[in-house]
Amino acid sequence: MASVEYLIKQFLSEDKKVLDLSNQVLGDKGAVLLAKSKHLKRVKRLTLANNNISDEGAIAIANSEQFKKLIELDFYGNVISDDGVKAIAESPSMSNLKKLNLYGNLVEDEGAIAIAESKVLLKLRYLFLTSNRIRKLGIEALEEAKCGTRLCHLHLDNLEDFIYQDDDEDDVQIDNWDELEPPVIESLDDEG
Repeated sequence: MASVEYLIKQFLSEDKKVLDLSNQVLGDKGAVLLAKSKHLKRVKRLTLANNNISDEGAIAIANSEQFKKLIELDFYGNVISDDGVKAIAESPSMSNLKKLNLYGNLVEDEGAIAIAESKVLLKLRYLFLTSNRIRKLGIEALEEAKCGTRLCHLHLDNLEDFIYQDDDEDDVQIDNWDELEPPVIESLDDEG
């Protein structure tokens, strides 16, 4: 990875409002250095896709005073889990976000619920959480939060794609595993 300051000089737009550092192998160390950079106070759109950033880097970005003007944050294809998402959902620096892309991370129900219940992300319109580990509770919380002008464009995995068993359903009890017969498979060699 090149130095973060070098990458900023290379990829920061002329008006200093857009920074795309996709595929730069930043990792958490690079994200922490980015969060401390003094050259990013005007950035409105930050793309950090495919950089192997985990919670440590996401927390540093979320809590950085440099990113108070951010309206778009793209963490596509990283390894951010619930702690990183909670930091984004709770940080006053993220209060202007309108678009948050967390596609293909490690977010579970707890992170989804943090976004749904956030008192900070009140301007959030676009949320991409497809291909994470969110299940029934998280999906339902986000669906409930989707009303009015907040979360108008919510991208999640389909709840119907998951099979759930409610607590009140009867479990099938198997007393003797030997009674279960494997399917009969005919051999192709026996033809003839």
